[in-house]
Amino acid sequence: MATLEKLRNRAGTLVAVVIGLALLAFILGDLLGSGGSFNRNQFEIAEISGKSIPYQVYQQRVDHVVELNKASRRVSALDEQTTENIREEVWNQLLQEYVLSPRYKELGITISPDELFDMVQGNNLHPIIRQEFGNPQTGEVDVAMVDQFLRNLDSDPSGFQRSIWLYLEDIIIKDRLFTKYSNLVRKGLYVTDIHAQQSASERSSLADISFIVERYSSINDSLVSVSSKEIKSYYKENIEKYKQSASRDVEYVVFPINPSPNDYELAEEWINEIQKDFEEASDAGQFANLNSDVPYEGKFFKKGEISNKEINTWAFNAKVGDSFGPIFDGDSYIIARLVDVDFLPDSVKARHILLSSNVQSQEEYDAVKAKADSILKIVKRNRNSFAQLATDFSEDPGSAVQGGDLGWFPEGAMVQPFNDACFNGEKGDIVLVESQFGFHIIEIQEKGNLAKKVQVAQLVRNVIPSSKTYQNIYQQASAFAGLNNTYEKFNAAVIEKKLNKRLASNLRESDKRIAGLENPREMVRWAYKEDVNAVSPVFEFGDNFVVAALKEVRKEGFAPLAQVQQEVKNQVIKQKKAQMLKDKFSEAMEEGATVNDVANKLSLQVHDAPGISFSSFSLPTVGFEPAVIAAASTVPEGELALPIEGNAGVFALTVNAINVQEVDKAAEEQRILNIYQQRATRESYEALKEEAEIVDRRSKFF
Repeated sequence: MATLEKLRNRAGTLVAVVIGLALLAFILGDLLGSGGSFNRNQFEIAEISGKSIPYQVYQQRVDHVVELNKASRRVSALDEQTTENIREEVWNQLLQEYVLSPRYKELGITISPDELFDMVQGNNLHPIIRQEFGNPQTGEVDVAMVDQFLRNLDSDPSGFQRSIWLYLEDIIIKDRLFTKYSNLVRKGLYVTDIHAQQSASERSSLADISFIVERYSSINDSLVSVSSKEIKSYYKENIEKYKQSASRDVEYVVFPINPSPNDYELAEEWINEIQKDFEEASDAGQFANLNSDVPYEGKFFKKGEISNKEINTWAFNAKVGDSFGPIFDGDSYIIARLVDVDFLPDSVKARHILLSSNVQSQEEYDAVKAKADSILKIVKRNRNSFAQLATDFSEDPGSAVQGGDLGWFPEGAMVQPFNDACFNGEKGDIVLVESQFGFHIIEIQEKGNLAKKVQVAQLVRNVIPSSKTYQNIYQQASAFAGLNNTYEKFNAAVIEKKLNKRLASNLRESDKRIAGLENPREMVRWAYKEDVNAVSPVFEFGDNFVVAALKEVRKEGFAPLAQVQQEVKNQVIKQKKAQMLKDKFSEAMEEGATVNDVANKLSLQVHDAPGISFSSFSLPTVGFEPAVIAAASTVPEGELALPIEGNAGVFALTVNAINVQEVDKAAEEQRILNIYQQRATRESYEALKEEAEIVDRRSKFF
């Protein structure tokens, strides 16, 4: 009994200890990597020059640039491609920062405040300033406008203008630092006299040659025996040729998510049932917006602008209220109804002042509206003040520096309220309208020629796969993946079902595109997690289900012999063929024989190649043959060269004449220096990146 009492008293402590140990084990399990050490890689997006780049640091920078882009474009979201471009941009900025900043510090490369001022407001404006603030017609920059823009930064309550400016300023500073570094490298390059003299000599001697070639393909591979020992020996001796980056080959089949015949029938039934309601609706545009798969925008169209030719022809001959259809166009059923006919200008020239209404409270909104009303009154009293007020107050950076000028634009180029005000108003009108971007004070400066335009409401029913169709196709793809879960079964099923198997070869771990597939990133990531011959689950990419098989896995480093055996064997066969042909040539090349004599004995054609120098790239009718070109540049005139092992076959040649052209050594020295300097910027940066031993783990996150 005493023992039981003690156990009961200590039970609480025991439970606490057990739970504590369990929690400790759980936490350590997350923190400890496979090697028993803290696994920082789990939250590390890269390592550059031994410094860890946390995912959070990278993502914060990406988010910042994304927000700047959204605000600049006045959109609530960016498409995936734009976001991906921003990720790449931020990555390159990080690379430059971590790879180059230590070099700048070592060399004392800096940007002084005076230098920065000179680039943004002084006499030596940076190209970015010229691009953002320059006149598109003249290319000139009004420095006073730049100064005014900077003075107005504090008057922007959103802080957006200041964020944009600081971002541009940062890019300008980094660009100038890199330019200074590149110039240091370029100025440190030189060409020695010996190098210039040798190059001039090589370029001055031009040989006119005649040659013959017997191609390796003239000997059938089956006539050349190759042992496994020879293959292993060649592989070991030429191991550097088989250095490779990590890559994957993926085979896959696609199950398109297309509408079924029943889906077409359902869409046709729907359009027929609703036709009468549409034709009798008091507001055809509103009815279309409530029921159509394509929104009604109320735009007026000139003849030829309506995409469907049948509707276009009908609309310009119909009366307001008439309807047309249903018709089938592409994958849609359409009924059109003529809403209005008018004579309107084909284009308008206008200028505007934009005040953003993207504020946080009703009080701030009312303040912006009051400011817009005040500016409207001023420009109505004095039109000449419009340009200066646009420069001072407009929050459209593209037009503000032009005094608000938007130039000529066609109907539909602007948002609807702005568009309607310009095309429905009269020349000289100054009006205030509100759009999703804010308040616009608009002056209509000119109106183009009047043309007949029609306003057509279209009730559109797109034929799309129903949920039943979607499920049926998914079940087909899922059954294929489940029943054919090995590479052998996968290929057998492809043949049996007569499916079209596609190949995505040499996929890198960071690849995000595969031709014909929409956003296939998930499949690439899968390929780097699985073993060779694995079969994937069903992926959904756009309008396709995809099932893949991992055909080939190539690891970073030297390719194993088993992976490149056929390639190595082909090289050994080529070597043996070369020796066989060289022996054949040597037998035909008796003392005193000419290239024509050898050609006759071997039944080969003689080719002429004039003006061959050591700097030449290829031979006529053959292609890139550096060994043959080297021989042609060094063989004495009139001599028959020994058999030469080339890329395409074995060659024999004779030099008919050597023409010496005068090449200025100083000019040659400058030519070589120019080549060096052109390569300096890129190659010096690439060398620093290689030295930094960059470990890129972005593919683990994106």
